[in-house]
Amino acid sequence: MTRIILKSTLKNSLPDIIKDIFDKSDVRKKVFNKTVLIKPNLIGAFPPEKGATTDPEVIAAIVRELEKCNTKEIVVGDNSGSIHFDPMKIARITGILDASNGHFRNIAEKVEKVEIKSKFIKDLHISKIVLDADYVINVPKFKTHSLTTVTGAIKNMFGIIPGGKKAKLHTVTGSVMEFAELLIDIYQIRIPDLNIMDAIIGMEGTGPTNGQIRKINKIISSENGVSLDAVVAFMMGVNPKTVELLKIATNRKLGEINIANLDIDIDEELKKITGFKVPNNGILQKIRKKVVPHIFHLASVKPIVNHKKCKICKKCVEVCPVSAMTIKDKYPEADRKKCISCFCCDEHCPYGAIKLPSWQTDLYYRFIGK
Repeated sequence: MTRIILKSTLKNSLPDIIKDIFDKSDVRKKVFNKTVLIKPNLIGAFPPEKGATTDPEVIAAIVRELEKCNTKEIVVGDNSGSIHFDPMKIARITGILDASNGHFRNIAEKVEKVEIKSKFIKDLHISKIVLDADYVINVPKFKTHSLTTVTGAIKNMFGIIPGGKKAKLHTVTGSVMEFAELLIDIYQIRIPDLNIMDAIIGMEGTGPTNGQIRKINKIISSENGVSLDAVVAFMMGVNPKTVELLKIATNRKLGEINIANLDIDIDEELKKITGFKVPNNGILQKIRKKVVPHIFHLASVKPIVNHKKCKICKKCVEVCPVSAMTIKDKYPEADRKKCISCFCCDEHCPYGAIKLPSWQTDLYYRFIGK
């Protein structure tokens, strides 16, 4: 039976929680004289209080515990979503650079082409350390995602792909279900050995970068990332069986998503978070998840730029995989005919200036020609 360790950071110190996870997962024996990769969520240059990236205190606690384990090498690293931002600067702003205690690396410097079992692509480039590491500790963030509903252990492994190459992968699939299938294909390249989720400050609403922060005060861990994500979905008030990523993962027998079948090691009752907000899941969004956006344009949603928040940094222009976002009358604007509703622009906007309207609002924008 798959074990989930769920601990309160209000009742336990972070070092004690990480030590307990290491003890119960027999990490010390497994990493002896081994190369270990710690893979946080460094989606962009967001400070810790934004709730978009892995809390540096969690990384610091993991690093300190690993340093006691006689490893061969410890590497901390991730690939953000854009090639236009210095990885070291992102690590510094997020607090991960200092937390890594000298172990942080720009893992995009060395990449390797690998074949992939996928109906969408034949191969792709990933950071070489992902293949070289004997043991991978995946450290995702407890967040929602406008496209995949939940972003956790599975989605965090999308970061093994360097920079802007991730955004381009949105163009090879035609629906949310197909994109989820591709994410599972990538996850299976190197399934993490251990997952330790930062759920101290989570994100609800339209995540993964511009939702609202929510204090959860938990650390959630499992050697199985699929089962961990199922617990996260449950806590968010979402039936794990309705999440595309989890549907595909369980069909491939990658993990148990039935909460009743999990061994949950917890210091308080497992329950849904009261009033937790998940991304809009109205009827048109449900249709959009099952159809090709360029065939059924009515199901797509065009991102809107809030001019009062926009600093014209052009990040949204840089990351758009289909060049739908361009500068028009000083500010960025999405071309509805080109937009594939991947929401990369929203995900990488440092200022929260991208608005993803509800389908009702989007229909109104269509009516007035926006």
